Amino acid sequence: MKLNLLFSAPFIASAIAAPTYSESWSNKHDKQPYGKSVAEPKYFTSAFSTRAIPGDVVVTNGTASPAGSTAYGHFSFKINSDKDIICYDIMLVNVTGEYSSPAFTATHIHQPAKGSAGPPRIAFPNPEKVGFDRNGAELRHSKGCLKGPFRTNITANGADTGSDSGFSLKDIEESPSSFFADTHTAQYTSGAVRGQLLASEVPVKKPDYFTSTLRTEATGNQVVNGSSVSVPGSDSTKAVYTLHINSDEEIVCYEIAVEGFPEDQEYYSPAKTATHSHSGVFGQTGPPRLAFKNPEPVKGDWKLTSLVKSLLGKKETGGVRASSACIKGPFTTGLLDVNGTDTGSASGFTLKQLEDNPSAFNADFHTSGFVAGAVRGQLYRP
Repeated sequence: MKLNLLFSAPFIASAIAAPTYSESWSNKHDKQPYGKSVAEPKYFTSAFSTRAIPGDVVVTNGTASPAGSTAYGHFSFKINSDKDIICYDIMLVNVTGEYSSPAFTATHIHQPAKGSAGPPRIAFPNPEKVGFDRNGAELRHSKGCLKGPFRTNITANGADTGSDSGFSLKDIEESPSSFFADTHTAQYTSGAVRGQLLASEVPVKKPDYFTSTLRTEATGNQVVNGSSVSVPGSDSTKAVYTLHINSDEEIVCYEIAVEGFPEDQEYYSPAKTATHSHSGVFGQTGPPRLAFKNPEPVKGDWKLTSLVKSLLGKKETGGVRASSACIKGPFTTGLLDVNGTDTGSASGFTLKQLEDNPSAFNADFHTSGFVAGAVRGQLYRP
């Protein structure tokens, strides 16, 4: 896709002079002048995410725009501030039309608080079209890692608003709510979607101990819809979830194995993944509190093969899926409650709550054919 970079929305910041748009800058040794593409580092010092929505977009006078759009985006970032590396995973839903910005790209992290406009600090590759969801909404995706120094092609006080301005990744770590992520299009030059950054789960090593272990065998006959009405799930699917919890350090290590994933279907959820632990006693719906990596085909991975064998008791691993990780909170889900707050830790959820009353929580995953859930199971102490 050819990108049309014609964006013309200025920003307001009382501490800096009005910005100017510099000429395109290029480096013959690097086709991405906004940052160097690198491999994912071995560890991260922090992680952040946001559900970006049209209602959070502002123009310079603070007016929300665009009011009626149904677009949204999931922006996930993992940072290694020691090495000046940020890894990004961006999915846009129903963001259409050509990108437009005077910056190097139209997808950014900016630095102002909620409700204010401010300069871009990092420019990311614009998400590219990857298909459509079950409702016909266009999907765009971008994923990778960038190493600073970062450049934006926007200048203020004579300096590029990226690293040259004094910005560093530690600034995000120290005050994530002072930064937002967005993307701009020709139709919505102030931003098609926007969301303030929120501290999120970060991958960690297995802790020295666990305070509890929870488990469930999730099946299709336990699924309920958003009105807490029993609906059919996938009767040929079984998923086993094991959660090892250290509530002292707010760490959960999860192991998930799935047998009989619904044929000709894909994971589907408006949350940032389709595999969750929700609040909700048996037969009752509730918001997601934890979002897990979606289980994927094992494909000879010996660790996942061993996991599948231990959880499902299967010697053969063909056709099964698995995922596992250790993550440290705070946790985000990419879904918002009625107050506009992420339904994870920001809404008051803690691992201690899950640990103290596991039967008040369930685990599931959602697919394009089973939107309410392909399987579900209440958590319990084994």
